[in-house]
Amino acid sequence: MATTPPSRKRAAPKKAPSISKSKTPAAPKKPAGAAVPASKASPTKGKATAQAKSARPAPKTKQLVPRDTAGTTQDVPSDITTAIELSPRVQRFVDEYLIDLNGTQAAIRAGYSARTANEQAAQLLAKLSVQRAVAAARKAQQERTQIEADKVVLEAWNIMTADPRELVQVKVGCCRHCWGEGHRYQRTLAEYNHDREKFREGGKPPEDWEEQGGIGYSPLREAHPACPECHGDGCPRVVLGDTRTLSPGTRALYAGAKEGKYGIEVQMHDKGAAMEKLFKHLGLYERDNQQKTDPLASLLHAIANGNSNGFTPKAVDPERPVAQAKPSAFLPRPDDERD
Repeated sequence: MATTPPSRKRAAPKKAPSISKSKTPAAPKKPAGAAVPASKASPTKGKATAQAKSARPAPKTKQLVPRDTAGTTQDVPSDITTAIELSPRVQRFVDEYLIDLNGTQAAIRAGYSARTANEQAAQLLAKLSVQRAVAAARKAQQERTQIEADKVVLEAWNIMTADPRELVQVKVGCCRHCWGEGHRYQRTLAEYNHDREKFREGGKPPEDWEEQGGIGYSPLREAHPACPECHGDGCPRVVLGDTRTLSPGTRALYAGAKEGKYGIEVQMHDKGAAMEKLFKHLGLYERDNQQKTDPLASLLHAIANGNSNGFTPKAVDPERPVAQAKPSAFLPRPDDERD
């Protein structure tokens, strides 16, 4: 009897050994309303924070007040018009300084020692608080008096450019003999009547009356070119202008009038002084002095003219020919004398 071999059962696959994982404690639950770390914050909240930082006002910077040559301020910012707290003595110094802009005298009048008044004035004028106080006081003074630097400069300009002929004119007309009969002395009608009446009062006979050149004299006529008295040059006369109708420039030039020994004398402001003040204001004297007294500029100018040694040869007398001038080491000799 045939026997069948026992069936072999397939072995079940071995299971991989399980690796035990270490248990970590669970994170505690965060209470409601807890703050979120910055690293995990939402992007919208980060943008809002950046915008808030950028919206912060910029730090205020102090603005220095520019000073002019006198040590005071020229342009007054709007924030210095408010009252500035100063000590009574310093405030007295500011008030006295506005009178004549003399720091030393202002310090003396304010009660500082005369021995150290110059140093005290320099120290006070160097302080920003004093500068601001002076500038504010000057601005208030200008508003009260309506006196500004531009008006003063314009007044000096009007004096310098004014035409004095609006005040006084010298006119030249015909003389008494130009248009008289036979170039004899000519009267006006009023002069003729006055002289004849005086002649009659003297009891002289009428036939002795001298008509001379007749009547009709007018200084507005031109001089006669063949006049034997003035030879055609005429006779000058002074005519004063009406001060009620002067131009703005001439009104600035006019300084008044007075009755003198030789008639009415018209007074005027000094045009030269006004011109000098404007020259100083524009700095024209500084440019002129720089051109005259700068030795380096003179030397460079001489070298630029083609003479490398800095000396320009000139004749002894520029109006005399070079041949007649005395020999000089600085003058080039002619070609025939070099041999």
